[in-house]
Amino acid sequence: MNPAKLGTLTPEMAAALGGLVYGLYFLSTGSLDQPRGMLVSWVSQVSGDPPLIQVAVRHNRGMLPEILAQGEFALNLMPSGDLDLAAALGRPPEQRWDGIKFVEGPLGLPVLAQGPGAIGCRILDSSTPGDHELLLVRPSGALWRGGAVLGTDEFDHAYLGLS
Repeated sequence: MNPAKLGTLTPEMAAALGGLVYGLYFLSTGSLDQPRGMLVSWVSQVSGDPPLIQVAVRHNRGMLPEILAQGEFALNLMPSGDLDLAAALGRPPEQRWDGIKFVEGPLGLPVLAQGPGAIGCRILDSSTPGDHELLLVRPSGALWRGGAVLGTDEFDHAYLGLS
């Protein structure tokens, strides 16, 4: 990694943090007519009873105010090995939906028509301890089709939260 892009991290810390493995997910909101979404990777189940999930969204993401105002979103589980879908969903917004199909999912939110499934999430709380907003959410419905989930270990670079 380019040392100029490491911020305050040493190369050793960047390498160690890059070794942490996460899934790659597509957070969707809006409607079937006007879906909105973004890729996220810092996601973890943080409680079993009740089931709770924490999602980190960088504070400079343009969608963050919309997500907080809507109070809910769908967390789409991306299919393992489908790096083309991940690349498509990472395109600029004006090109992002080319060839992407959505169906109605949990909470009536748009979810990807392909992939292992999706979880409808209602925001319970949020906090900003650093450069990411931490969203504590309660799963409120799920769609499960089955299959393996795309992980960050399938990529040749790790998100360190520096962009």
